[in-house]
Amino acid sequence: MWAEILTIGDELCRGEIVDTNSSWLAAELWDLDVTARWMTSVRDDAEDMRGAFRLAAGRADLVVCSGGLGPTEDDLTVDVVSELTGSEPEVHEPSRQRMEARFAARASHPKMVRQVRVPAGARVYLNPAGLAPGFEVALGGVPVMCLPGVPREMKAITAESLRARILELRDAAGGAERIARRLWRVFGRGESQVASALEGVVEGVAGASLHYQVSFPETLVKVVVRDRDRAAAEARLAAVDRAVRERLAPWLYGEADDSLAAALGRALSARGLTLASAESCTGGMLGALVTSVPGSSAWYLGGAVTYANAEKVRQLGVSPATLEAAGAVSEACVREMAGGIRERSGASLAVAVSGIAGPDGRTADKPVGTVWLAVAGPGDGVETMHFVWPGARDQVRTLAAWWAMSMVKTIAERS
Repeated sequence: MWAEILTIGDELCRGEIVDTNSSWLAAELWDLDVTARWMTSVRDDAEDMRGAFRLAAGRADLVVCSGGLGPTEDDLTVDVVSELTGSEPEVHEPSRQRMEARFAARASHPKMVRQVRVPAGARVYLNPAGLAPGFEVALGGVPVMCLPGVPREMKAITAESLRARILELRDAAGGAERIARRLWRVFGRGESQVASALEGVVEGVAGASLHYQVSFPETLVKVVVRDRDRAAAEARLAAVDRAVRERLAPWLYGEADDSLAAALGRALSARGLTLASAESCTGGMLGALVTSVPGSSAWYLGGAVTYANAEKVRQLGVSPATLEAAGAVSEACVREMAGGIRERSGASLAVAVSGIAGPDGRTADKPVGTVWLAVAGPGDGVETMHFVWPGARDQVRTLAAWWAMSMVKTIAERS
């Protein structure tokens, strides 16, 4: 079942606000096995709106619109849709009564009444979070659902009424496809590398497709299987899913809404390990990421942000001789940083990060993007990693924090 999402407003087309309604509605439709095939934004202009509604109804099985249902003269959705369906705008009495109960004396003002109108004969959806009701009409036999542009109101009507109605329409379509899907999260390899690893994995699997999304610094892999029979779609998804896991095993850390920090926490908790951190170029980013996980106090003891060399010496016991000979961005320095924070915290594992995030600070042998990581474990064991990444300052810092988590997770899983 194909849908078109239509958002209305001059402010969208002028770039004054970001159209978050389209992305939210697309996710809601996708959750209901309805694919948003087109997204259109149009000005508060009657002619443009008429063209957009006609085009959408001419190519989609369902149209969902937001915007243009307010009290002002540029809120034209009710008037335009009424014209297209050969009806007249009329006041929706239950919505008017709710408005009157809330605003009393102001409720009879023409501008207030304007926002509780709907096309005559429309299916009406009460607005539990505002005044303007949503409504549904048929345009050329295609259901057209119109919602307020205020995100809170749009979401409330969708949750209370629209989801059930869309399911009803989808099931009534008979031949509508069911969509089985899985989202995997990969860190440590780029989109092209991940795609190469999965080459041919859906060949010969009816209705199956792979989709990739870069959500820096990770890559999302989406497995989709379509079939009119949900059980058949789920079965084929399970087969593809096994193959995807096998091929991406070294880099795959979670699925759906998982996070690398949460996966790190599971690896530590499963083995009864704790973690401490010593950060330089990341400036506390690593600590912020791991403490964003609920319950992280069970496995993360704390950390030190030692940006200046003097603080590395004072807080972590890094040798001034090491800093003089090798510098703060060196294997020797991060080894001592990791050992120092582990000794002071009593953590099972300690991770240290130091680098040159730029745009300044480069030297002849240490370009911008140079990062050293170290993880100290029981005894004298210390493992290190060295990277040189291209990119802006925030990208280098983010990669350093994520690679630090990935490195600890890998070591924990070996323990």
